[in-house]
Amino acid sequence: MTRAYTYRGYTIDVDCEFRLDDTPDADTMNDARFGFVAVVQVRAVDTPSRVLAPIRLADDGGRLFTDSLAAVRAGRTAGEILVDDLLIGACAADRAARG
Repeated sequence: MTRAYTYRGYTIDVDCEFRLDDTPDADTMNDARFGFVAVVQVRAVDTPSRVLAPIRLADDGGRLFTDSLAAVRAGRTAGEILVDDLLIGACAADRAARG
């Protein structure tokens, strides 16, 4: 499942990937051994090239998301934070340094 969201002049692409955790660990027997990760990519609106490299996200503590909707939601939120903190914030700091 791939979703695209427009946010503050950027497009946030969120893809959901199914993963199987094949590392045997007795402590995680109650945790899901399969689930989803969100893959987040940010690009300028109407531009095919990516601004940042793809970022793969898991849930708290590195656990896989239990459903794809939770992964997509977290990916969108992470993408918005990336835009605000890295892209919009960097542009504002650059303008302040020049002016």
